[in-house]
Formats: sequence, structure tokens, C-alpha cells
Amino acid sequence: MTFSLATLRSDGAAIPAIEIEGRFWPIEGLFPELKSLTADGGLLGLFRQWDRVEAMLVAALSDPAFVPNASVEPLDPAEDDFLAPLLYPSKVVLIGGNYADHVQDDAGETFNKEDNLPLLFLKPPTTSLVGSGKSVRYPTQSQKLDWELELAVVIGRGGRKIKADEAMDHVAGYTIGLDLTVRDWQMDARHLGTFDMVTGKAFDDSCPLGPKIVPKRFVDLQALDIRLTVDGELKQNGNSGNMTWTVPEIIEAVSEHITLEPGDVILTGTPAGVGFPTGTFLKVGSRLVGEITGLGKLAVEIAGDEGAALPRDLAAA
Repeated sequence: MTFSLATLRSDGAAIPAIEIEGRFWPIEGLFPELKSLTADGGLLGLFRQWDRVEAMLVAALSDPAFVPNASVEPLDPAEDDFLAPLLYPSKVVLIGGNYADHVQDDAGETFNKEDNLPLLFLKPPTTSLVGSGKSVRYPTQSQKLDWELELAVVIGRGGRKIKADEAMDHVAGYTIGLDLTVRDWQMDARHLGTFDMVTGKAFDDSCPLGPKIVPKRFVDLQALDIRLTVDGELKQNGNSGNMTWTVPEIIEAVSEHITLEPGDVILTGTPAGVGFPTGTFLKVGSRLVGEITGLGKLAVEIAGDEGAALPRDLAAA
């Protein structure tokens, strides 16, 4: 029996939830033995002991006699009730230029994997991560807000200097991420360097994430379609099999410099189809729907600068 994990808004609280056969349940209700973990950081507490937690969940859900506790009410979340599944990991790491068609078609550049290093950067998790709904406040300092849909990796076992041939042992699962970018700040000619990856990438609400985390065992990493629509129009249509640096290679590259911890999130790059080449950018009211095979749909709307419904507001409650 497959399962996934999510954090849902319910009665004004952030509820760690498990999806079983398409229905969502409070995970503490079905598995009270996990309450001590979720009480400290929600789902993040589960990933801190992921090997043990996953083995327990797999064993329980593989039992033909398993049925949800009749005294536990299932959750019935609306699309806007999916918060960022992790509140909050210690790090959100991203790689740029990891699909050749994005580099060539969108940026008009070429590169050679053997001669180039992956471009790595960070987003601050406590201010960049948001979930679905009207959750992204338009960055009023910009007039060129762009999209990049990406497969996101969730780390389940920490480590440093991890070799590629061992890297998958450190992966817990996958979710969907959006690397929102303000191109006018990223590429402002006044910067001393080519790019500014802080003002261009790490602004508030710049990393919608979700709707759920699907464990690695249920995902075929080499065959994931990656599709994004903006206001109903298909913009990106790629496949995870076309990554330049693979997930194990990305983990090796990141952990050479940064110790990875359980619950850390790594976004793995975007295929072609961003707005920059055509001068098409997002505005208040724009609706983005990202889909990755088997991982569900991440739907967000660009809201005004005030009043967006942010998961951190619930986390602080």
C-alpha cells in the first residue's frame, strides 16, 4: 500500500497528515507512537528518524489487516489547505542550469558537463517556503517575476562528502518545488558579478513546495514528466530523465561543501519554458499549476503584497 505525507491546514492549525489510498488522515491519530516526533517540528520530526519511521509505516500498511482507526476522522482538504509539507527544514538548496534545453533555449548558452561545475545556491526556508493557494506575495521591488518548476528531493539521512554511488541511501522522498525568480534583480547590470542569486532568487515566498512528499520507494526517478501551466497555458513540459547532473551527482556536489541534514530539501533544476526569453512574466492574479508524475499538483496564485495566507503564520500560532 502506497502512502505520502503532507502538512494540512485544519481549524487554524498545521496538521501533519498521511495519505493512504487517496484519503488524508492526521498521522498522530493513526500512529500515536509518532506523536513525540511530530510534536517537535511536524513532519520534519519524522525525517530526523526516517529509516525507523519509514520501516514502521511500510510494515503497518503492508499488513492486510490494517484499517484506519474508526475513531479517527479523515481530513478533507481543499486545494488551498496544503501547506508547505516541511515547516521548516534547515536548508533549501537549488541547482541552476541542470537541463540542457533550459540553458540553450531559454538562456541561449551552451555548456560542457565535463568542464563546468553545477551552479548551487540557497533559499532561506523560514521566509521562502509556502504552500498552495494564494500564498505568494508579489515582490513589489520587481517587474519581472518568472517561474521555474522543479523536482525537489527530501533528505532522510544526513551526511557530508557523500559519494554519488551512496547518495540514494540518503534520499527519503520527493515533492514539487517552484523556484520563483525576479529576473530584473537577478540580472541587474549594476551587480559586480554576472548574477545576484540572493535578491534574484531568495526573496520572500520564492519557493512554493508540495503538495505532499512521496517516499522514494514509490517513485521512478528516471521517468517523471514535469509540466507547468500559467493561467491554463502550458509553459513547461520536460522529463526528469533529461537532467544534466543526476540526483546522486547533485547530492555529492552539495555535500562536498555543506553538511546535509534530515529534512533538507534540494531542488534539481528546471526544464525549458520559463518566461524570460519571451518577456512573459507573472502578475498579481496569475495562477500556476505544477505537476510531476506521481507527486500530485502544486497550485499557487500570485497575491498582492499584503494578506497572503502563509504557513509560517500557522507554525507560529
